[in-house]
Parts: sequence; structure tokens; C-alpha cells
Amino acid sequence: MLRELIIAYGFPLVFLNVLLESLGLPVPAMPALILTGAITALVGGHENVWSTRLSLFNVVLVATSSAVVGDLIWFWLGRRYGSRVLRFLCSVSMSRDTCVSRTAEVFEKFGVRALIVTKFIPGLSTLAIPVAGAMGVSLIGFLFYDTVGATLWATVGVATGAMFSGAVGNILNVLDWFGLGAAIIAAILLIAYLGIRWRHRATLISRLSMPRLDAVELDALLAKDPPPCIIDARHGVRRRTDPVQIPGAISLDNGASITEVVGADLSRKFVIYCDCPNEVSAALLAEKMKMEGFTDVSPLSGGLAAWRAAGFALEPLSFDATMREAADEIQHRGLP
Repeated sequence: MLRELIIAYGFPLVFLNVLLESLGLPVPAMPALILTGAITALVGGHENVWSTRLSLFNVVLVATSSAVVGDLIWFWLGRRYGSRVLRFLCSVSMSRDTCVSRTAEVFEKFGVRALIVTKFIPGLSTLAIPVAGAMGVSLIGFLFYDTVGATLWATVGVATGAMFSGAVGNILNVLDWFGLGAAIIAAILLIAYLGIRWRHRATLISRLSMPRLDAVELDALLAKDPPPCIIDARHGVRRRTDPVQIPGAISLDNGASITEVVGADLSRKFVIYCDCPNEVSAALLAEKMKMEGFTDVSPLSGGLAAWRAAGFALEPLSFDATMREAADEIQHRGLP
């Protein structure tokens, strides 16, 4: 039945599947591309080589167009709403505690060129698009790299299906023989996968369980002498999309030495904040500092969002020369 469905409605199904995945729904499109490529090759056979190649090209074209349409929506949302869109995506992600940090690391290293490969990396394919918009990447640069990446991704999927059409055909025959049992097995595998991901997240949160300060407590501490040292543990991408900070905070970039940035007074009071769910970035840094001998380190519960929601003061983030150069470099990389 699956074979007949793809033969009759292959193009609309591919377009819809790719569009839904691009919009962030958990409906992976790569299996659909492989299946469509395989069935297209099987139907064309060896007697209509050029016709088959044209059909395969059309599948790639449809998939690429659909991916770019969905990506443009997220790009506009990222450009329009910035960090609010990133927080929303992380709130609905299975890896919401680390999804922004992974994407930020990729963009810090490669800039908008990362869009060429992000569709092959689970967890980055959707989040990378609004990050590009929030960072002010030019529309022309975005369209160029996103189209290249979408075309490469679609070509790999369709070509894989065409190359292994015989094996895919045998798998489809087995699935037809299993009937309803195949759907049950697929459901069990999906549930097992989700369970493993959830278990990994629960383990991380349990490991990082430690006392936290709330915004009111931090505000009271700031009125004392000496005040605590506040550390901004957000990634550079997040600071650029939301360029404010708690007054007096020190920005700690990836790779920076903690003692060089905050000093060697291990007994001083430190409060760390980020803007990720469950304060994971702040808790990870607090854990690292405690391992290095710092005795009084606490993450800020709710992070920057909680401080802002409580109505406390914020100050513009002052970029140092290194961060300005990084921002300029990423902006220039937005041009093809």
C-alpha cells in the first residue's frame, strides 16, 4: 500500500513531509526521500533511464523548494523576534537544555556557512535557521547557503534510495508481509527512542541539581558590601541576539579561563546566569568552578528571563573587541 501511495501522490507527500519537518514537527523527511527515490527508480526501471533521472531530479527540486519555504518562515521569525523564538524552540525540543548551546558553537565556528550541513545534524536543522535570522544574516546570504544545504540534503536522500532501490524494495515487501505488525514495531522503536532521550535529559538535570538563588535574593545580595560576582554564562550568539545583561555581570566566553576572568579568590560569592531551560549552562559552569575549588557558587533560578520578569534593572551589553570582530565576521559570512 505504501508503494502505491508514493507512486500516486509522491510529489505532494514529499513536499508536505519536508515542509512539516522544516517547520519543526517531529516527522523526519529523510526516510520519505529515500523511499520516494527507491520507488521512483523501481518504477522507471532500466528501460527509461532518462525519464527516471528526470523524475528523481523533480523529487529533489520539490524537496529543496519545500525546505527553503519552511526555512524562510523560521528565518523571518528569528529576524523579527530574536531570542524569544530561540527560547520557544528550546522549550519544545527533546534536547532543550543544550539545543541552543550546540547551535551557538557551530555558528561561532562556521557562521552562516554551517547551513550547508545542519540539515544532516539532528537538533540543529531547525534551530540553526532562526539563529541565522536573529544574528542579522543577510537574506541573500541565507538563501544561498540554505538552498545549497537543502539541495545537498535532498540529493543525498533521493540518491541513496535510488542506489539501493533493490534493497528498499525487499524491505517494503517484508513490511507488506508483516502488515499491522510493522506499524507496531515502528511504534515500539519510536517509544524506545523517546524514552532514551528523556532518560538522558533526566540524568543531566539530576546531576546538576544544586541550590539556586532567585532574582529577589540576588537583588538583595547586590545591595551588600561586597556584592557577589555575577557571571553571564550565555553563549556569544545568545548575547548578540539579546544584548543586555544584569548590571556589572562578567561575560565568560567558551574556552576562557575562569580564574583569569573572575580572579583567584576562591571564597568569593559567585552567581551565574544563562537563558536556557533548567539553567543548564549556568549549572554546568557552577559545577566546573566547584571542581576547581570555588566554594560559594550558585546559578540564578530562571536566568536572565526571571531577572527581567521581576522588573530589575538591565544594562546594555558592552562587547569587547573580540566579540565585535566575531559579530562582524559572521555578518560578512552572510554574503555568498
